[in-house]
Amino acid sequence: MGLIRYRSNRRGIRALLGAEWVRADLHARAERVADAARKDYEANPPHQGEVDVTVDSAAGETGARLRSRAAVIAKHPGVLHIEADRRPLGGALDAAKDA
Repeated sequence: MGLIRYRSNRRGIRALLGAEWVRADLHARAERVADAARKDYEANPPHQGEVDVTVDSAAGETGARLRSRAAVIAKHPGVLHIEADRRPLGGALDAAKDA
């Protein structure tokens, strides 16, 4: 069998990492994670108030690099304790990984 060599095209890979369609795909995945987390928070709410779960995504430069990113954010004063106890966001990420 012959030797196969791979040479990456750095400019092309950088363009992919910051592409709008990559941001849109990350945003759609983050929305699915947020929906699963919302369902968990609604099924077993905290003692007071509601947990607001939002998605933030962007495509653009971060420092010297062009990147697409998405974040799922849970807003509530006790969300760190809820996450440590029940892992609603962590469980939603685990479920998204398996899907």
